[in-house]
Amino acid sequence: MVNILLVEDEHLISIDIKYTLEQFKYNVVGIFSNGNDVIKNVGKLNPDIILMDIMLDGDLDGIETGKRILAKHDIPIIFLTAYADSSTVESATKITPYGFILKPYDEKELHAAIEITLIKHKSELELLKSKAQYESMFIGNPEPCVYVDNDFKIKDINPRFKKFFGFTLEECKAKKIDDLIIPPGHKHEANKLSIESLSGSVFTDTVRKSKKGEILPVAISAAPIVLNGNIKGAFVIYKDIRERKKIEEERENLIKELQKTLEEVKTLEGLIPICSHCKKIRDDSGYWGNVEQYIAKHSNVNFSHGICPDCLKKYYPDQYKKMKEKGKI
Repeated sequence: MVNILLVEDEHLISIDIKYTLEQFKYNVVGIFSNGNDVIKNVGKLNPDIILMDIMLDGDLDGIETGKRILAKHDIPIIFLTAYADSSTVESATKITPYGFILKPYDEKELHAAIEITLIKHKSELELLKSKAQYESMFIGNPEPCVYVDNDFKIKDINPRFKKFFGFTLEECKAKKIDDLIIPPGHKHEANKLSIESLSGSVFTDTVRKSKKGEILPVAISAAPIVLNGNIKGAFVIYKDIRERKKIEEERENLIKELQKTLEEVKTLEGLIPICSHCKKIRDDSGYWGNVEQYIAKHSNVNFSHGICPDCLKKYYPDQYKKMKEKGKI
């Protein structure tokens, strides 16, 4: 049910209007004749519409009362007035009312004005919601974004686009996107992407240039803007992938280094004939050599020589004894 707040300084007229409204199945949540009383109670009553007489009791007329209400509440106001002179209408229109009903009012006219106001206000709320979504998606987007028309001329850019590419909206607006941020050698690729963005979604990694000429790696995602079944341009996002490219490059370099290292590594495999007494190894030509020579030949291993404690004790007993006493063995 639609809740209506009635503000009328003539008691008999207010009773008559209340009866008319109830006949049309509206709910009258309150009747006031004084502007200050309306202002105090409007928040608690939360009406869908206010029917406001321009001439009221007290020091506030309907126009000033409406102005103060609209400063805090989004409630559509329809003015009731017995005065249709240009100065009154001009003063009232400054607060953008949803309609004027002249006294003595016509019931059908009043009903029509209320229904039109409800539809108009609902449309405005949906527009505000759409605007909020736009601001969240476009203006508040953390990635550089741009709107272009069917000729790929820039209609709008978001704050991140300004910071990333270095252009202001004044420098961009009505200019072709390709003339601003396409680096040399990428004109054909950019033209192909622009055409594809008007017919379907586009996702690709490429490079673009800043105002200063810096080449910037970006991941582009784009989609057409469709209004009433007609394509009106495209919405493009340029994701900054400089850090990702840096990591990918470091990874590629690491892989190359590892591959180079693996290629240099020689592998020992299969059965190796070794003497059970002297531990010499027989190579493929039948020659018997020591272990370190064989391993060095078949791998990238180098040897450094020393003496184990058992051999030191056996072949150099005096040296072994001294080292034992010093606690080095």
